Amino acid sequence: MINMKIKKDCLMKHKIFLLVQGLLFTGLLSAQVVHTDSTFSEKMIPIAYGERAEWEMTGAISSVKGDEMSKSFTTNVANTLYARLPGLTVGQQSGEPGNDAPTLHARGISTFGTGRDVTIIIDGFPSTLELFQQLTPQEIESVNLLKDAASAAIYGNKAANGVLLVKTKRGVNAPLELKLGIRFGMQQAMRLPDFLGSYDYAQLYNEAMVNDLGPGSEVYSPADLEAYKNGTDKYRYPNVNWYNQLLRTLSPLADYDLSARGGSDVVRYFVLLNVATNKGLYKGTEKESDYTKDFSYTRYNFRTNVDVKLSKRISSEFTLGGSVEDRVNPGRVRNDVSGEYSTNVFNLIAKLPPNAFPIYHENGQIGGNSAYYNPWAEITETGYYSTNKRSAQLSAKLIGDLGMITPGLSISGAVGFNTIYKSYTIASRDYARYDMSGQQFGETSSMSISESAYNQWRNFVVHGFVNYDRVFGEHHVDAMLMGGYEEYNVSSTDLPYKDIVSGGRLTYSYDKRYVAEFSFAYSGNDNYARGKRFGFFPAGSLGYVISNEEFLKGNKIVDYLKLRASYGLTGNKDNGSTRFPYNQYYTGGNYYLGQSNAASYYYVQNYYANPDATWEKDRKFNIGIDAVLFDRLSITADYFKEKRYDILTMPYDVLPSFVGFKRPELNIGRVSNQGFEAVVRYTGKETKDLTWFVEASAWFARNKILYNAEAPQNYAYQYRTGHRVDQPFLLEALGFFNDQNEIDSSPKQTFAAVQPGDLKYADLNNDKRIDSEDFKAIGYTDVPECTLGLHAGLTYKGFDFDVLFQGALNRSVYWSGSYFEAFQNDGQISSIALNRWTEDTKSTATYPRLSASNNLNNYQSSSFWQKNGDFLKLRSLEIGYTIPKNLTRKIKIEGVRVFMNGTNLFSLDHMDGFTDPETMTGYPAMRTVSLGLSVQL
Repeated sequence: MINMKIKKDCLMKHKIFLLVQGLLFTGLLSAQVVHTDSTFSEKMIPIAYGERAEWEMTGAISSVKGDEMSKSFTTNVANTLYARLPGLTVGQQSGEPGNDAPTLHARGISTFGTGRDVTIIIDGFPSTLELFQQLTPQEIESVNLLKDAASAAIYGNKAANGVLLVKTKRGVNAPLELKLGIRFGMQQAMRLPDFLGSYDYAQLYNEAMVNDLGPGSEVYSPADLEAYKNGTDKYRYPNVNWYNQLLRTLSPLADYDLSARGGSDVVRYFVLLNVATNKGLYKGTEKESDYTKDFSYTRYNFRTNVDVKLSKRISSEFTLGGSVEDRVNPGRVRNDVSGEYSTNVFNLIAKLPPNAFPIYHENGQIGGNSAYYNPWAEITETGYYSTNKRSAQLSAKLIGDLGMITPGLSISGAVGFNTIYKSYTIASRDYARYDMSGQQFGETSSMSISESAYNQWRNFVVHGFVNYDRVFGEHHVDAMLMGGYEEYNVSSTDLPYKDIVSGGRLTYSYDKRYVAEFSFAYSGNDNYARGKRFGFFPAGSLGYVISNEEFLKGNKIVDYLKLRASYGLTGNKDNGSTRFPYNQYYTGGNYYLGQSNAASYYYVQNYYANPDATWEKDRKFNIGIDAVLFDRLSITADYFKEKRYDILTMPYDVLPSFVGFKRPELNIGRVSNQGFEAVVRYTGKETKDLTWFVEASAWFARNKILYNAEAPQNYAYQYRTGHRVDQPFLLEALGFFNDQNEIDSSPKQTFAAVQPGDLKYADLNNDKRIDSEDFKAIGYTDVPECTLGLHAGLTYKGFDFDVLFQGALNRSVYWSGSYFEAFQNDGQISSIALNRWTEDTKSTATYPRLSASNNLNNYQSSSFWQKNGDFLKLRSLEIGYTIPKNLTRKIKIEGVRVFMNGTNLFSLDHMDGFTDPETMTGYPAMRTVSLGLSVQL
């Protein structure tokens, strides 16, 4: 319960004098709040460059603790955030260890430019998603999403896409707490494509040939079909399920951590060691060949965070964190695709017909043909990619208390260095493969090893702060001013990116009822021309704690009620511009002239220089409410509206291609984005043995392109303006042609000759032709407009239970490529094509007629292949038991907990069980079941 009584300060008579003194001395903004009234929500929430009492928050911030994130068992910490941070849309990309980075979007997408992801700040210093992914939940105190201008504007030209504020654990003034954690689990592919075997393949291929060329064109004889059916000759009539041959059913992973936390008034510390391993889906290959290594992923994490009070008025904070990641992937470069990840092999499996060739021929030769390599040989005979990634986060901060000048005044300085270095060992060779007739393709070569490849990212940051935090009776003033220098290097050969940052925040609250805050950033970036490098990003916000008013005191319904609103300007420097766009660049080449065809070198102007180029800007408005009712029900709701402008885009509408030069990108694009967020949590009445809660959350964001300078179109429905960012433009499929009369009476489809069973499309412009001018906006993008979460937990005596569901709505995905297009590019066929159109199934068919040739009509981008991408997933489920302390203390152990966890257990969706709605192709999404033990010494 929140008590409405406000204590009066005995120094009230001096408050005006002291307030003016403080403001004149600093004139600045807030960083830290200290309150003593325990009847209000004094929980401290991390904010930009500091922390703030929850009741005094005026911005929109979502938070999750590292302990909650650990309930999802994955080697990538970013994949623990599904449905845990309202406003953050997390998109799974792959399940491959070391290549499973999700997309992170705060409040949807507000730009059609390239820079859309949130800004990552770790322990106060700008970082990257890759560095965040190297952390473990065990070393994270909290992850906080800054969503509106009030919370994020101080980050200036890095704030428009939201800010993910990561705070690692630090020491506490308490006796040593030593924790040991062990977790072991097994992973399984949630879904693998259901490709048909050789008999069905051959039978349906004959049908496709007859559809294309007529009776008599069958490729497989009845004897061939019978041989495939009875499977007695696996060499001449192979039936290879490549997924079964290459992949294991279960893949082991493990996590081990040891941490120590404690301290005194003088020294506080947190130390962690962690090891994570994942063996991946490939079967063991090292035992099969001398030219490969088994897939493996291992990461070692370490952290030492130490806070030291150096004197009565000087304290320090030291942070040292890092990781070493070793990863081995069998395979080599193919078709300009790196062998570092499994892309090549999984793409090959998806294309290769089951009867193309056996793994090995009867004489031991490797199977293959002119069109396809052998997937098994690709991981056993071609070498391997070994990568070693080293990351480090180092920082030091000194804080000086200037209370002898005026109480509440302090200064601080911080220096930080972050780096990720990745080196490669690339072993590569080739092999000879043989088709069914014995013809050889390719040559066997010796192994070559290269260790010269590497890449690196690093930054160097210096920040300085002046802080003022003072209570004058019923008045509280919190102020902070900061400035600094930030430098980024992408590799050893690139020029560094340099930023000058400055900003501040001033917060004033009265009587724990009224809160006003002004924040700003004045930041500059060296990528732009002089006069365009610096920008001012202000934000203002208000908060009103209504529950502290006299008229609500003593009521039995409203325990806490606060309104808040903010408005401000933020920027996005990651706008996709070239390096130094104000410079004119030239490109060269050769003209071949005369009868001798002699080469003459030339220079020509590249994209026209743009001295006015700058970053994107975003005006953000937010209004929210926080409430606690009946001492049990908590509600947080926000409405937001954003207007992004100065988005870089080509001026196609005013400068056509025939102007004779490459057009510059101009800051003329505009996008609007608006939506809401809501979280409702009910906490049950606590008893001696039982505690429980249920929390439901939802967030929604819809954007619209207001202007993108697109070229003039013949019809209004062809414009992207007015639609979503990345809106799919497709042909509208009307079903199948059922007979020749229907074809003759319909508009002419110009992509290819059509016949019964082919897809029929809508003629949008009524010109009696189906062509490129009949595409229109259909469906959603693959980024959901709405995300839902349901989180529940309970404890009963020693048992505990926690479950998290995530849902995604207003989302479309597209079925394309070898997984879905039967026989195209000499590929295979899956079970989704079984209900294809035939004369006998024309009334119930859900798939077009089969075609053995590349069908340019049926596989046009159309609404037929666009699918509902909505889903509901069980992201985590954990059941644990804590052994009574009276038993564990007998052996001098403070606590022991055993638990079982499931991550990504199932998905309810519209994919017909064929693929995952997020990870549709390539390395599949993974389901994990694990057992764990946590010991506190």
